[in-house]
Amino acid sequence: MKTVRDDSAQSEKIWKLMERQTRQLITIVDDLLEVSRVTTGKLELRKCRVELAKVVESAVEASQPLIAQARHELTVDISEEPIHLDADPHRLAQVLSNLLNNAAKYTPDGGRIWLNAERQGAEVVISIKDTGVGISADVQERIFDMFIQIKHPVDHGTAGLGMGLTLAKSLVQMHGGSIEVHREGGGKGSEFRVRLPILAEGPTEEQQQVDTDTGEG
Repeated sequence: MKTVRDDSAQSEKIWKLMERQTRQLITIVDDLLEVSRVTTGKLELRKCRVELAKVVESAVEASQPLIAQARHELTVDISEEPIHLDADPHRLAQVLSNLLNNAAKYTPDGGRIWLNAERQGAEVVISIKDTGVGISADVQERIFDMFIQIKHPVDHGTAGLGMGLTLAKSLVQMHGGSIEVHREGGGKGSEFRVRLPILAEGPTEEQQQVDTDTGEG
């Protein structure tokens, strides 16, 4: 910047480059620290009763800039019936945002991403599917291992160290759930499915009042 201090356009270009690289460095360091906390058992969840729709809304909001930058079309489909979880809303949104970011990163510009959530018995299944480059069979077996990356991401300036899915899997398991990946072959996209236990619905305030009035319960 010192050498081009008289060239405002060039200075601005260098400044934006520095800003992007700094954000990327912060992301990498944060991921390293998060994985370290999980592997050493120092990460504690702050669970509470939370509605899944609000977690999804937070995740989409966090991932929207990257999705918009790549001109992807995002479709969100969640059951109209409220689904409640015993979860840390921040960490769960982090998991879904990570999966959305991956979908955006590995999908050529102008692609499609779907986020669906539906109740299946005592669980909710959250699916994030894309029209991206897909996952090879050999990588699929190791996709949740640390430092594993797909070889040919679309260049959105978001390369990392390959720890996001490792962290996502750990966080999902800490919530008593599971995560898996499905593929249809190279170039046909991929689908990640997160399964989480649904919080049993307690009686409403109206039902509790009726029980109290009738002496039941």
